[in-house]
Amino acid sequence: MAKNFKSDFQDIHYLRKKPSFFLKCALSVAEFGYKAIINTKNFLYSIGFSKEAKMGVQVICVGNLTTGGVGKTPIVIELANELSSSRKVAIVSRGYGAKISNKKPNIIKDNKGLKFADGRECGDEPFQIAKKVKQDVVVITCSNRKKAIELAIVKYGINTVVLDDGFSNRKVKKDKIILAIDSKMRFGNERLLPYGPLREPISEIKRADEIILVDKADEKLNDAIIWAKNFNKPLSICRMQPKRIYNLQSGADIKLNNERAIAFCAIGQSEQFFDFARQFYEIIPVKFDDHYKYSKSDIQDLIKIARENNITTFITTQKDETKLKELIKNISNYSFNVLELKVEIQMID
Repeated sequence: MAKNFKSDFQDIHYLRKKPSFFLKCALSVAEFGYKAIINTKNFLYSIGFSKEAKMGVQVICVGNLTTGGVGKTPIVIELANELSSSRKVAIVSRGYGAKISNKKPNIIKDNKGLKFADGRECGDEPFQIAKKVKQDVVVITCSNRKKAIELAIVKYGINTVVLDDGFSNRKVKKDKIILAIDSKMRFGNERLLPYGPLREPISEIKRADEIILVDKADEKLNDAIIWAKNFNKPLSICRMQPKRIYNLQSGADIKLNNERAIAFCAIGQSEQFFDFARQFYEIIPVKFDDHYKYSKSDIQDLIKIARENNITTFITTQKDETKLKELIKNISNYSFNVLELKVEIQMID
């Protein structure tokens, strides 16, 4: 019920599925066109024909070479909170998947608090960020990063901006670029979109100032570290571990008793979440596409699966929480729980 062409493409990107001969030919042609566009863009910036706008404030980009699911959001939150102790910080996100238009800047949070009550309105990731950053960190969404940064400077006197994503967007000059890489998935089949997961050629790592390898419970992490060191950039490891499980309906922490649960999520790479959930539950996993917008019928379908398997508990992610609260508020016979993660970032010598 939850899988469509987007998931099928991910399976091709990460070598879980081979495309048919005709699809392979079509993807190769499309990749060639995409590569021409990206290489032309980067060439024009390299010779100075296209210009990156200097914003007059410190701009730090946390980005990635591949399509979603790497794990940038916890890094963005951690970095912004750390910087806010000595700087006036704003986080700028594109606001993908929001109901509100991102053509103009939207203030998701300022030093007075959240401006939205529901992540479905402003986007799941910006809402999650806004809930977790410190009080004086501003969160703004806009597809035009320049406009968002200008608003942050004029309205809030910001002197440091953390870009959530934006490695491929070169309209704003970055003072520092941090590249996040999934330790398990890495660059998949190392092909550009749409044949592979890469939004930029691997050679563009040269533009990054440092790399953060996001540990996805990787049993071959040492191999990933050796692989990442080959790019000759300062290297850190980001580790995410379960912090607590709480009930979405009540907000109360959950006391675990090894029960069975339906584990579901709509994130880019779902397997790490399912692995975490297995530490606490005997699960039936259900995967939705990244940024999927849940409906009442989806909740009914999930409850049907639970009923068929005599299960009354669900477990999901904090990113999904923002899109579910309104949909489940009148459900009392089932417990919808949320797994919260903690983040640790460590430099590698």
